[in-house]
Amino acid sequence: MTAPIVAKLADSDRVRTRTAMKLHTILLASLVLAPSGLGRPQEPAAAEQRASAFEWGPRQAEHLFNRAGFGARPNEIGYALRMPHTDFVEQLLKGFAEGGDPFFVEPLARPARREFEGDEDAYRKALERYRREERALLVGYSGWWVDQMIDGKDPLREKMVLFWHGYFTSSARDVKSATAMVRQNELFHRHALGNFRELLRAIVRDPAMIEYLDNNQNRKGNPNENLAREIMELFTLGEGHYTEDDIKEGARALTGWRTNDDKTDAYFVSRQHDSGVKTILGRKGKFDADDFVDILLDQPACPRWIARRLLAYFEGAEPSEERLAEYAACLRAERFEVAPFLRKLFLDPRFYRDEILGERISSPVEYLVGTTRRLGVEVPAQLLWLAAGQLGQRLFDPPNVKGWEGGEAWITTSTLLARGNMAGMLIGVVKFEDVLKDESFDVGDGEDSMMGGDAMSGDSPSGAATGAGTARPKRDAKREAKPDLGPEMGALKRLTGEFYYPRINLSARATRLGVSRDGALIEALCDELLPVPLSETSRIALLDFLRAERGALMLEDGKLLSAGAKAEDVLRRLAHLILSLPEAQLG
Repeated sequence: MTAPIVAKLADSDRVRTRTAMKLHTILLASLVLAPSGLGRPQEPAAAEQRASAFEWGPRQAEHLFNRAGFGARPNEIGYALRMPHTDFVEQLLKGFAEGGDPFFVEPLARPARREFEGDEDAYRKALERYRREERALLVGYSGWWVDQMIDGKDPLREKMVLFWHGYFTSSARDVKSATAMVRQNELFHRHALGNFRELLRAIVRDPAMIEYLDNNQNRKGNPNENLAREIMELFTLGEGHYTEDDIKEGARALTGWRTNDDKTDAYFVSRQHDSGVKTILGRKGKFDADDFVDILLDQPACPRWIARRLLAYFEGAEPSEERLAEYAACLRAERFEVAPFLRKLFLDPRFYRDEILGERISSPVEYLVGTTRRLGVEVPAQLLWLAAGQLGQRLFDPPNVKGWEGGEAWITTSTLLARGNMAGMLIGVVKFEDVLKDESFDVGDGEDSMMGGDAMSGDSPSGAATGAGTARPKRDAKREAKPDLGPEMGALKRLTGEFYYPRINLSARATRLGVSRDGALIEALCDELLPVPLSETSRIALLDFLRAERGALMLEDGKLLSAGAKAEDVLRRLAHLILSLPEAQLG
């Protein structure tokens, strides 16, 4: 963070409470002086050459948990270190325990006006019931998915589901079917660590993707190019490795696949498929959707594109040309199997080089899930979903077809402080109403809102065009409005604000660990709550905070825990400060 950004933070009106004011002061000092800043520029080629002999230790284990999952508690780090590095990587690939029962989805059928024989009142009531069921399904499934991340039984699978969710993007705002969005996420769960070819073949038949990228309008004699364009540009090759003619011919190969009226299933209509000869990337034939996928995966640019996306996601830095070529070759040699690629990456000493450790900015979902796991608190998962959305990453509602930008884009002058206040909300030292603003729950545009109005009705997909040969339009201002999450979420906000109480006792933790002096308390809390080591500048700031708090209570160093409830209040505010530090945003 640069000095100008710090100056802007100083003028922020989001800092209201006494605790937040102290957080603000400490955070400014950390941002200005800390030697390890957010998003430090990488020098991948030189850094890889400097990779030293690998040592499997606590920092490396935590790094792997951070990147291949959602952070770790101290006992989980200990578990990882009790086995060889190779064995632990295999455990990650398999999962630590059998997952719970899958989320049950009963497909929702949208009522048709013709079914009510002119009874408009009955039709409106049925439509309202359908809207409530749609909202409840999406909210319920979102909470279930966040719970899987927190649970930690299969962290790598859930991390890959999050990756694919941002790679093959679709939006509930545009798909307008909660069932379709849930089915797509289930598809990502099934193929998370599997074969990319099989996943891509499934994606071209996925109802949510077909609707999102207008393949329902892709017919023989009148092709729609949106799905073909994004498959080539964003999913397989990247710009510069195909022509407009390739897109047009690819669109012809994808004709005939469409969804049913409820968007709960996809089927092939042979009379709408163009079975003529097509020329795609120099190959000629009567290609269909599977042929199109195979042609793309045969291109040298394809394994490079996928390898670059995976390396950047897990390492937080662009790979060097040499490294990219090596991992692209691995992907091709493994016939696009994802698990062997990740095994190679997580066993690679360069994955643990100093320039990578602790230098990746966590996404809002990663930050909130990791914070919840490290705190050991039970939080309504839907609340974390909402909070992540307020920080810029609302699951099932990416900003456009390219997904979330990530990296330094996660941190702004408002979201940096908001992250700390979200953590304070989870700990119980910041009020819900000061963090979760009303507009996060009930702002919408009726007919065109994400979950309100005509239950997921709206315009054509963001990033999608209608008609052959047209470019993707930008999202219009109407669809940039925050989504209406319906009365259920407003009720959750009220109930959570009234009845949520964090089930933590930091005083008891300190007593159990046998720590009482300021430095030891800070060391113990930071060990539990931070994904990366504490900087010396931050340590000094935290010591100043504890010294001032003890002074106000007229207690000597080592006597804080004797203050009972006041000690717990101090420790919770200390935890709040720790989770607001720059170090807490990294992983």
